[in-house]
Amino acid sequence: MTDLNVAHEYFTWRLVQQVAEKEGYFEDEGVEPDLSYFAPGTQDFDDGDNAYESDWWNDLDEEGETHGVCEWNAVQEASETDREIIGSYSEWDRVLFAPANSEIEDIDDLRGRSIGINEYATSFYSLPEMLEKEGFDDDEIVLEHIGSAEERFEAVKDGEIDAIGVLEPYVTLGRYDEELQEVYVGPCRAALTTDEDIDPETAEKFRNALNRAVEDINDNLDEYRDRYIEFLEEAAEENPDSFDDVDFDRLRDDFDLRQFLPVRAPDEKRIGKTTEWMREQGFVDEDAEVKTTDDVVEAAPQTED
Repeated sequence: MTDLNVAHEYFTWRLVQQVAEKEGYFEDEGVEPDLSYFAPGTQDFDDGDNAYESDWWNDLDEEGETHGVCEWNAVQEASETDREIIGSYSEWDRVLFAPANSEIEDIDDLRGRSIGINEYATSFYSLPEMLEKEGFDDDEIVLEHIGSAEERFEAVKDGEIDAIGVLEPYVTLGRYDEELQEVYVGPCRAALTTDEDIDPETAEKFRNALNRAVEDINDNLDEYRDRYIEFLEEAAEENPDSFDDVDFDRLRDDFDLRQFLPVRAPDEKRIGKTTEWMREQGFVDEDAEVKTTDDVVEAAPQTED
């Protein structure tokens, strides 16, 4: 058996890892991962105020040597260390919410308005990229750091910020929050990185175990729907003041668990495009290499998920 310590920041994959562990898929593939989840946006950095200024992955090494993080963070991490990207996948939606009684109705209404984000993980990089693609000029993008998603929910409802950006479980909680309205939805690209000596065959076995769980869930969405709702309720119970406007009765009646996409080998075209954008923004050095299990990625065009 090959041991792997894996820390990931994507809430949805807690269900995938639970199924993979329960069904013995990791054992079947000959890998033995120690899987843990961490909430993005809540870390305190000793050496910087945000993801770019801090060697944030050193903090994660207390949790695990293999990281499931946003693709932007994975590129930065791989460009500055000996880490390699061993997998590509896609997380569920990234959503911007505004107050339900606000005049903000769509993405264009956010030009020059404040958007609360976390400066760790995806938002620090991905929201500027997404807004640029929507035609925003630099001076129209106003991002403010508000640590946790719970704090962002409270800040936007209290009028301290015009809108907020969140991932799961807060996307679903926000969609059933009577005080919020969804004004923009975009994709979230993610990747697995490691500094362990993992050969391509071992990486494939790890991905295979996850994907067997993905297939189980996708074939039985109604069965796993209730378990996912339990995850959502548990997340809300940890901070009841932030989510007291969530209509859980309606959520239980209306929520549909969506299909999961499989984890695949590193998508070099997609990673290349992300690398190209980060180089243009100065987040990645021009001569830095971004390594995958099989190759070194050059900046290259991509197709979106």
